Amino acid sequence: MDAQQLVSEFLSSAQGAQATQALSAQGFSEADAQQLLSHATTAAHEHVEEQNSGLLGDHAGKSFFAGFAAGLVHGDGFFKSLVDGGEGLMTGRVAESLAARAGLDPSTASTVAAAATPYVVSFLKQKFA
Repeated sequence: MDAQQLVSEFLSSAQGAQATQALSAQGFSEADAQQLLSHATTAAHEHVEEQNSGLLGDHAGKSFFAGFAAGLVHGDGFFKSLVDGGEGLMTGRVAESLAARAGLDPSTASTVAAAATPYVVSFLKQKFA
């Protein structure tokens, strides 16, 4: 699937509307939120396309292990913790992309990624399940 088509579908979905609201609640205008979500969805698409390449990226790799460890500490069990780690990995990839493409500082990129990624992941799970 083309990345631009995926972005359009995400932005018009219920998850896209919820993500826009989440970013608006953090002080971003609707237009800025939609632009950031476009970057986030494109990063998620690229990550899915590259998932077998072994390229985690610095932030993303750390985010995987943070999510995995948090899942274990919370008693989620090994397999659920792997899912948590995978979502952490996706959050890290989105944060890296937002910093590079949208020119956000790393702290803001991480905040936006943390707010947006759960909605993107939910959309992707629904779409490709």
